[in-house]
This record gives sequence, C-alpha cells and structure tokens, in this order.
Amino acid sequence: MSSPATNDADPSPMIGPARLIRAAFEGSDMAARADEILTLAGNGTLEAGTALDLATILLLMHRFEPALQLQGEVLQGCRRFRLLASKPDAATRVLVIATAGDLMANTPVDFLLDHPDFWVEYLFVLPGKDVPAALPDHDVCVVAVAYSSANEPVLEALASAAARWDRPVINPPRQVLKTSRHGLAAALDGAEGLLIPAVARMTKADIVSAGCRLPAGLRYPILARPIDTHAGNALQKIDRDEDLAAYIREIDAAAYYLSQFCDYSGPDGLFRKLRIVLIDGIPFLCHMAIRDHWMIHYLNAGMSDDAAKRNAEALAMAEFDDRFVPRHRTAFAEIHRRTGLDYLILDCAEAQDGRLLIFEADTGMVIHDMDPVDLYPYKRPQMHKVFAAFQNAVRTRAARSDERPDLSSDPRTLRNEQQP
Repeated sequence: MSSPATNDADPSPMIGPARLIRAAFEGSDMAARADEILTLAGNGTLEAGTALDLATILLLMHRFEPALQLQGEVLQGCRRFRLLASKPDAATRVLVIATAGDLMANTPVDFLLDHPDFWVEYLFVLPGKDVPAALPDHDVCVVAVAYSSANEPVLEALASAAARWDRPVINPPRQVLKTSRHGLAAALDGAEGLLIPAVARMTKADIVSAGCRLPAGLRYPILARPIDTHAGNALQKIDRDEDLAAYIREIDAAAYYLSQFCDYSGPDGLFRKLRIVLIDGIPFLCHMAIRDHWMIHYLNAGMSDDAAKRNAEALAMAEFDDRFVPRHRTAFAEIHRRTGLDYLILDCAEAQDGRLLIFEADTGMVIHDMDPVDLYPYKRPQMHKVFAAFQNAVRTRAARSDERPDLSSDPRTLRNEQQP
C-alpha cells in the first residue's frame, strides 16, 4: 500500500472511532472491513482519513504494532480530519484536539457528539511537534488528549498554547494533567466526603533499594500495577514484602503505582463499582458492576448472565438522582472544583464508612449506548441523557462564543478567556 494522501488544507473525511467500535461490538467482521479497504486501495493511494480508519480497525483486531505504525505514518502527513457523518451546515463547529495512540489515548468525543447539530473536526498534535499557532475555525474546542505519561509532553505543549486560544475550551489541558493517579490523589487529598487511597509512584530500582518495604503512608494490603495500565492489567493485591518482591520479578516494568487497598464490600459481601461521568459538575451514572471479588470490570462481572444484577443496576440508575447524589453532593462538588474539568469520568464505589471511594478518574474512558436493549432496556435512555448533557454543554459554550468577535484571524489580538 502506498502512503496515504495528505492535504492539511481541508480535513480528510473518516468514519471515526465510535462507529467502528460500535460495528465491532455488534459483531461485524472487522478483518473483512480491513480487506475491503485494502482491496479498494489496490496499489494506489488511500485517503488519509480512510487510512486512519484502517489503523483503528487494526486496533480493534488487537493488531497493535501494525495499527500504531500505520497511524504514525498517516499523522506524519495529515493532522486534520472530519467525521463523515458531519454536515457542513451543522449549527456548531467542534474542534477536537487529539493525539496518537491506542483507543484510550483520547476522549471518545464522537460517541458524545453523534448528532446532526455538530460538525466535528479533529486536529492531531504529536509529541515533539509544535501546536499550530492558528487553530482551524471552530466554535468550541474539546481537548480530547487523555492523561498518560506518554501524553504528558503533548498536554504540556497544549497548556502553553492555550493562552493564545480565544474560543471556549472543554477540558483545559492544564487541568487534564491532574488526572494521573498520583496527581488525582494530590488534587483531592483531604476533600470532604471523599476517600482517596494513598498512592506512591515508584521505579523498580526504588522498590529494590527499599528492600521491598512500603513507603510512608502505605500499609498492607496494597494494590500494585505498572504505570499507564488500565482495566486490571497486571493489577495484583499484595499482602507482604515478600509478595511485592515476587511481583516486581514477575511483572517487569520501569515504574509502578502502589496504592492502599480499601475493602469496599457491602453487607452482603458483594462489591459494587460505579462509573460516573461529571459534566459541568453534574453527575450521571453510566453503569454499576456487581461481583463477589474486589477486582471488578463490567465485562468480568457477569452482568449479562445475571438478571438480579441487572435489576440492581436498573434500580441504581432510577434512584441515582434522588438517593445517591444527595449522599455525595459535597464530594462531587469538591471533585469538580479541585480538578477544574468540564468532563470527567470516575470509577468509584461507596466506602464502608459512607464516603465516595475514588479508584481512578480520567477523560479517556469509553462510555456508550451499545449494550443489547433486550438485556439492558434501562441503559440506552440513561446514556442518551449523558450524551444530551454533553451536547448541551457544547451548545452553551458555542452560544457564548457567538457573543464575542471572531479574533482567530489575527493572532496578535488573541486573548485567553478560558478560566483555569
């Protein structure tokens, strides 16, 4: 296959991650889709957006190395893309600033803005590359770059550039930097109504030189995981020094997070983990997983096989605004105030002492409406409430943008009107 065609004068059309993720979730043959794209290309040149879609398909097929290689080749030549579903006459033009990486590298904005009111354009910013001095025309900018150690340089560069931006920004990059596990613990430390497990970031050399003894502030049992891992990958509960030594021998990584384990089981012995999104500080429940083990993810909780669990989740959604939110109103307000983020997803639980226990919070987790309606009839209406809230947040900012003169054509007059 030849290199993808490049032209940054106009954004290259692409299907986008959300629609491809939906197709894979619904059982589409992604290998056949990839073959179809390659067949259409023949020995010719792929459009940059089509090539980027192909890279996403390869990620969905877990072919990570060729996916990221292709993605890198595409982004060396083209940085601007638009969703095929977007219409030129859409009421609101949204610029999504993204970066290279896997499916967790960026906020899945196209799930949230799958609506004809929005023209959605992507601008990719890469590590070591300057942020463009002039951004493409837009009404609202969404910083989709999610925190990871690999994304820190991009977020720092965007934070410096943001002082020149004159349009409303959702998730200012300086605030996104607070969502590392250690940054979040620091930002939320001592907040009323919150339980934030103590966390230490340590290299393997640090752990070995300490004789595998825990740093101050931690006591057994703890949780250990390599930096930048999610979904329970290489996550283990550690009960003593000898187990920590065995863990770092087995799981090789440059650095690890060691965090305090908190028993959050309920009176019935079951663990309940919630995914909650805060949109302008307003909480919405996206799912609740229930399991008899502390390591819960929605896919390993057996929700689809257990009607009682689904009924409990449906009840939690029905009662969320009237019962759960009032119990944790202060905690949600503190999270919103201290992080300064317009859109933030929490993985959390209710601690045994009644506080809101935060496992992690970031801007890149996927929230969706793809669960089968026959098994989860209550979820699609709930998720559409979430999408509508985000869309309303974008429209509100766009209206604010319309009230001021367009200064984007003259960089000398740009001013920073986005509050930190």
